[in-house]
Amino acid sequence: MLRNFSSMREQNTHAILSQIINHPEISRAEISKQTNLNKASVSEIVRNLIDEQYVVETGIGKSSTAGGRKPILLKINKKAGFSFSFDVRYDKLSYMVTYLNGEVVASESVDMNIDQSNIVSVVENIIRNFQQTMEKSPFGIIGITIAIHGVVSKNKIIFTPYYDLSQIDLANELEKRLHIPIYLENEANLTALAEASMDSTHKNLISVSIHTGVGAGIIIEEKLYHGFEGRSGEIGHTTLYPDGIACPCGNKGCLEQYCSQSSVLNAYRKAMNNELLTIDNLIMDYKNGENIAVNIIDEFAKNLSIGITNLMGTYGPEIIYINNKLIKDIPSIIVKIREHLNQTMYNKIPVEISQVAKQASLYGATAMNIKNFLGVKTFNFFN
Repeated sequence: MLRNFSSMREQNTHAILSQIINHPEISRAEISKQTNLNKASVSEIVRNLIDEQYVVETGIGKSSTAGGRKPILLKINKKAGFSFSFDVRYDKLSYMVTYLNGEVVASESVDMNIDQSNIVSVVENIIRNFQQTMEKSPFGIIGITIAIHGVVSKNKIIFTPYYDLSQIDLANELEKRLHIPIYLENEANLTALAEASMDSTHKNLISVSIHTGVGAGIIIEEKLYHGFEGRSGEIGHTTLYPDGIACPCGNKGCLEQYCSQSSVLNAYRKAMNNELLTIDNLIMDYKNGENIAVNIIDEFAKNLSIGITNLMGTYGPEIIYINNKLIKDIPSIIVKIREHLNQTMYNKIPVEISQVAKQASLYGATAMNIKNFLGVKTFNFFN
């Protein structure tokens, strides 16, 4: 992270970097215009950023309508460093490596049991193996962000309902071994960062992430909202049926006992009396019009619409994205949810399928790494 500047110069440097990372192939003159910094200051700071290998000149742009010298265009030196992102579930580990501009270098997903006894060594081994073959770069791995399916506060794991990681200081242990900045964040929060990094039109949005559990990442006025001890957005542990199914959180009738992908699959297996059925079997049966599958999906849509209505009433988003395989593969579920919402005062708020689907948390983690390293407030993918 950039630190070797006086506070005003550092602020100006971050402002310039924000323009360059979010507007590739931008000229010094345009940076001056967008930041209200004089051209001499912009030129000096850009020269330093080029010398330090954060920025490269990429070519010659078009001259203005008034004529004059053609501008030299700038962009982030994508090979200056690498971002490493992990999504850690109790039964699966996924990771993504990108260049400094967010361009994906590698990604992989491995089915494996994860708990506090092996998570440090698993992550460390993946990093070490990558370091042995990675391209030479001035900054190496600039940060590692890990998506946790549970409550995270101040870089510590508070609660994980399906695998106990709260007894280990994961970030501190990995930093001691790897000497790389480690960031822990709730998985749903990272999906919200991913949606925000691909949606520049909405300042207030919610991303509902549905997997083993159900969580919501909340962006308010372009900032991720955590609440006390990082507990905001735990929609999966709000009560749907007061005397319902017991939940690992200690409550009964929690939303995720009825709306998580795992709970929907369990209901389908029970109804079909077959424990070997998969989520793909459910999707196929639904598309074929099988009554049991149709009824289960209808109930899922009804229950989820209640949770979404509660989110809308509590946080007032401009849009809600849903990240879930069932909904991605059966888009008509969104139509069913909207039908329920049309009966409420929130019928004007759009509900959409995630823009980034199953890798949303990894893209969000990438955005977090890049923003932390460059000291910028926003980062937009695919500019």
